Amino acid sequence: MGISQAELGLRSGLPPEVASTRINRYERGIHLPDIETAEKLAQALGVPLAYLLAQDERLAEAILKFDRLPVAAQNKALAELDALGKATKEGK
Repeated sequence: MGISQAELGLRSGLPPEVASTRINRYERGIHLPDIETAEKLAQALGVPLAYLLAQDERLAEAILKFDRLPVAAQNKALAELDALGKATKEGK
């Protein structure tokens, strides 16, 4: 987003005196935010909470792309994933 850790912390509702340090510790994995703080971070970043919780970059990218689709396109993507999953199970 091009903002500092302090700015992200402030936008997420963290107190100014700890905003930068807390975000730095979250980014480095020293501490994990509680779910309420994670939701505020996601909102401040304009991403779904699931994006922040994704276990790898590919899944995070898929979550973000899916979230940005209109509902009709999301439904179509889900149907296509369902069909792909069924085809994979059947060995096609």
